[in-house]
Amino acid sequence: MLSLQSRTASLSLGLGESAFHPLERRDGVSVTLGPYAHFFDRPGRSVCKWTGAKTVPRQSPHPLPQRSHIMGEMAILARLLFGGGDVKINMIAAQNQQIDVLLTAGDGNVVECVDLAALAREGAPPLLFLQPAYLCSSSNTFFRSVLSDASTASWSRAPYVYKTYRQQSLSKPAILCLSGRTNVWRERIAPGERRDFALGNIIAATSNIVSALKPSNQYWVDEFRFPIYRALDAAEEDSRQISFASFARKDVRRMFREARAAARTFLESIRAREGFLVCEVMNASDQPAYVYVQLNKGDFYGGSGLLRYVVKIASVFLRSPSFLAGR
Repeated sequence: MLSLQSRTASLSLGLGESAFHPLERRDGVSVTLGPYAHFFDRPGRSVCKWTGAKTVPRQSPHPLPQRSHIMGEMAILARLLFGGGDVKINMIAAQNQQIDVLLTAGDGNVVECVDLAALAREGAPPLLFLQPAYLCSSSNTFFRSVLSDASTASWSRAPYVYKTYRQQSLSKPAILCLSGRTNVWRERIAPGERRDFALGNIIAATSNIVSALKPSNQYWVDEFRFPIYRALDAAEEDSRQISFASFARKDVRRMFREARAAARTFLESIRAREGFLVCEVMNASDQPAYVYVQLNKGDFYGGSGLLRYVVKIASVFLRSPSFLAGR
């Protein structure tokens, strides 16, 4: 059993149990592991670990599909080049005693602890979040790297994001700790409601959010048309992430159409200077939606892997005043 609670000196955990305690100013989190429990964390965020903690690098928080050696090498290449492929992070495990692990949210960042099971009990679908926003997660929180569609690219400004799995059990908390700049605000969006957010401030959103870029001086929301995306059930959604070999021809065509639309949105997001365009999001489902917004943001993100540096360099030129003026 997992719990998200205020830290107490008398906390005693059983086998396989863990607890997450955000620090007073939320600039870090302390994770308590019971005997033979484990959790996942982002490499380089651990500050202090009690004696008895075992760190196992390059572990995946999601079940790995069976694939050939060539497909395995392609997954590694996708992770290095584009930030896709299999997620590889640290696993920290306790042995036969209870231990504490202290993690930092990063310079100027704060921690936001999300209970995915609580969101699921409210009817919210899985969560999409930026890769660098990930800090740590409990052992029953599974997520994978997924390709951004046109809607996701409008707020993520990256070709790949992380996506959580659907919760199998809603009785036990599933803790995901995200880090954001200065402060993180959670906005609940009811079915049919819309919000405008500044570019680069959204770090996570539930998958029932539909978003697109629009001029910041456009006030009449009825004149703005959202792209319509077909909702996928759980079985079809998972099958798209497992094997390209099982794709039908129509699925491949649809995948390329979505990739072209996402690339156009991504390019427009790179070119957009803050203040000229905003990201308008809408809850296009009959379930509640949530958006996690950092009040301040850092540099332009653009994804991970080697592609990140290409995007950052391109954004410097594409967003320059002289380029926008056509000179």
